[in-house]
Amino acid sequence: MKFLKIFVIAFLILTATVGGAAWRIMEAFPKISIPPNSNVKNVSLDLRPPEPRPPNPIDIDPILGKVNILIVGLDEVDGGRRSDAIALAVVDQDAQAIRMLSIPRDSRVQIPGRGWDKINHAYAYGGLTLLKETVMNLFNVGINYFVVVNYDSFPRIVDLLGGIDIDVEKKLVYTDYSAKLFINIPKGPQHMTGKTLLEYVRFRHDPLGDIGRVQRQQKVVALLMEKLKSASIIPKIPSLVGEIVSAVNTDLTPKDALNFLRFANALPRDRIKLAMTPGKAAYIGEVSYWIIDIIAASQWLAGEIDAPLTAESTEETPLSDLDQDTLLDLIGQIGKIGILNGDGASGLGRRASQVFQKLGVDVVYTGNARHFDYHTSNVVYPENATEEDRLSAEALARLCGINNKALVQRNRTASMVSVILGHDKEQIFKRLEDAGF
Repeated sequence: MKFLKIFVIAFLILTATVGGAAWRIMEAFPKISIPPNSNVKNVSLDLRPPEPRPPNPIDIDPILGKVNILIVGLDEVDGGRRSDAIALAVVDQDAQAIRMLSIPRDSRVQIPGRGWDKINHAYAYGGLTLLKETVMNLFNVGINYFVVVNYDSFPRIVDLLGGIDIDVEKKLVYTDYSAKLFINIPKGPQHMTGKTLLEYVRFRHDPLGDIGRVQRQQKVVALLMEKLKSASIIPKIPSLVGEIVSAVNTDLTPKDALNFLRFANALPRDRIKLAMTPGKAAYIGEVSYWIIDIIAASQWLAGEIDAPLTAESTEETPLSDLDQDTLLDLIGQIGKIGILNGDGASGLGRRASQVFQKLGVDVVYTGNARHFDYHTSNVVYPENATEEDRLSAEALARLCGINNKALVQRNRTASMVSVILGHDKEQIFKRLEDAGF
């Protein structure tokens, strides 16, 4: 049983951290044995050919035909733990598939006893028990097992694998002193150590927010899966096991987990599917949320739809698509505005004021927003606003390329029509500066 437990833990940590790649390891080292009374790291490998797998290798409830597993990645902030990554995996024997749905941590959900809030707050309020209840209510499904992964061990595991080569799509820069997070990753091809790779998959401070983070995570999944195919990994297994043991907590029994591993190992790669919960970004009461498309997410989890899930487009309409008469008309509708710094960059209000005023928009106030973590810029106007104010806000949003109507809203603290500039500020500046008049 000790062999089973160690082998199962190896599968669980790799499943939780690289999205289902662990089954590749089974082909590389079929059996692991632990000498009696030995340290965990003293692992010997038995590389004899594996015995044939049974035709139905997994014990699943014959009524349900599937098992749901909650996967949680924990991060440490200010001495406490928070659920930085949340996913629901469905092991479906009837469909011969595994589906894993990532749930953005900013998703707006009903937390029992707490009301509407971000899903990652559920763990902070009531630990794993409250998070499980929240996810069950969200998708109206049961959760059979949980896997909790500690991020602290992820860099060491990646380093033991030898790191990975990755082509970074753009420069990633972010500083968070409270979380002791300092990200500065240049654009272009590079070899990443575990520390840098963890920063890469955690980065979310751009206009795409969690959407971009999930895209990067899926990119890393593919690269790690290729890495795990290499025969050079086999000698590193003893060291990997020690890290894996300290990184995972689960209520899966060794027998159940081994069955899941065998089931995953028997599946073609295209039957292991990864997706992010579909929806759209929105600000409610000056708080950024991910508004989940529950119907589409539930259908995908149930296997009723097989097409890849997509989030609402966040692309802006290029300002050049509007003719000069339309631009002048928009500026005429806007009138006087305020500018609020929701990004935190020094001198942002002054810079934005100059850009808007060059176009003829009258900026009468600049200041700071309530926080500096606005991923997407938005437009607010007073609760008692007139129809003219509402039209002014809509014109300002169109000028800035803010096409999501949920990002143009009344706000009780707004004294005038104002744009709150977020982390996508450079895109807005480029639109305005390219106007050319």
